[in-house]
Amino acid sequence: MKWVIFRHGDKEKEGFDPALTEKGLQQSQKIIVKVKAGLLPKPSVIYVSTKKRAIQTLEPLALACGMKPIIKAELTERVPGESVDKFKFRIQEFLVKVMLLHKDNEVIYFCTHYDWIEEFLNVIESDSDLSRCTHWPSAQHMVFEKKELWSLIKYEGL
Repeated sequence: MKWVIFRHGDKEKEGFDPALTEKGLQQSQKIIVKVKAGLLPKPSVIYVSTKKRAIQTLEPLALACGMKPIIKAELTERVPGESVDKFKFRIQEFLVKVMLLHKDNEVIYFCTHYDWIEEFLNVIESDSDLSRCTHWPSAQHMVFEKKELWSLIKYEGL
């Protein structure tokens, strides 16, 4: 099983649920190019948070692959009133569900938010040093492969 984790593309600065900027839309197109070139594995399934910017980041790839992104509230950033422990548990529970739901040969794409990714890096059981994964500009992504533990295969931006 492989997981490809994306931070959403560049977003507008204003609004409760801002859309992608023109740069963000270009970043979403670059994802398609990377998949077609074999620089990123082709997704088996695509999960996105409920926010426009996350949906817009991976929706073009989903359409290019003949898929529909699956919108999951569990991928949304920490919400007001949600304790750090509840947020962490939400992420852990979601990841366990994903592992149980999918086969070992599947490639799972996720598009989420900065704070979700930070917490994800704290909860994933990895054989890699994830302390270097602290820089998360828009459209930054990483690829993990499940072995005995999760191995970080790639960490880069678009």
